[in-house]
Amino acid sequence: MNSFQSEIATLELATPGGAAAAVLHHGAQLASWRSARGMENIYLSERADFSPGSAIRGGAPICFPQFSTLGDLPLHGFFRNQIWTPVPASADGPEVARLQLVDTPETRALWPRSFRAEFQVTLTDDSLELALSVLNTGSEAFSFTAALHTYFRVTAIERVTIAGLQGIRYLDKLNDNTVFTETNERLQIDRPLDRIYYNATDGMILDDGDRRLRISGQGMPDAVVWNPGPERCATIADLPDDAWRHFVCIEAAIVDQPVSLTPGATWRGAQQVTDIKDA
Repeated sequence: MNSFQSEIATLELATPGGAAAAVLHHGAQLASWRSARGMENIYLSERADFSPGSAIRGGAPICFPQFSTLGDLPLHGFFRNQIWTPVPASADGPEVARLQLVDTPETRALWPRSFRAEFQVTLTDDSLELALSVLNTGSEAFSFTAALHTYFRVTAIERVTIAGLQGIRYLDKLNDNTVFTETNERLQIDRPLDRIYYNATDGMILDDGDRRLRISGQGMPDAVVWNPGPERCATIADLPDDAWRHFVCIEAAIVDQPVSLTPGATWRGAQQVTDIKDA
């Protein structure tokens, strides 16, 4: 049992083949995913803060209605700080978890919009899908950016490569927000990285030597790649100093072209991850 399961309300998923996942009510945040091969694919910080209203470090926080500091809201918006309500399982079975969040006076004080959001996690023996849908229940259109801020656990960062980004334009947040084009066939995490890849619709392969994960987005055309490196990691209170060696964030995102959602309309964005067995 992971330590968080004794501290915070959690939905647990399982497949007959042995895959398992855990989703917290807090933020509807994925906290663990093991494919049927048994490897933990998600990094959750040993120093994560589970107190009410906190942002839990690791897992897969939902960034909405603002990615990063691209707006007037707190960093990454407020979805990750709220307590979500599980939706009755009905016929979904133990391989699916669904949670819902609706606007409240508290959220409207931050962001004066009416909405109903649902987060669904779907598990198979070798794959996972995270899907966020948002319905505009108000009388006016609203716009947003979003990301599924997934921390992938790796055995050693120096062994990691990410394929599938060559030729794609990206914003380098650590280089004066300059836009470049990726030249590497396989991106190595050999320096601090904070990049937004635009229109990375063909997906990526994360390879850390022990396994390969195929990662793609749907309705979220951009991709964020982040690793703080040793110096920045040492300044983050809820990360161990060496945590940067054990994760890389690869996030399905919609950043470059914000969504404008009209009254009564629904938007859906997802991230699909598959454990490739022939690694």
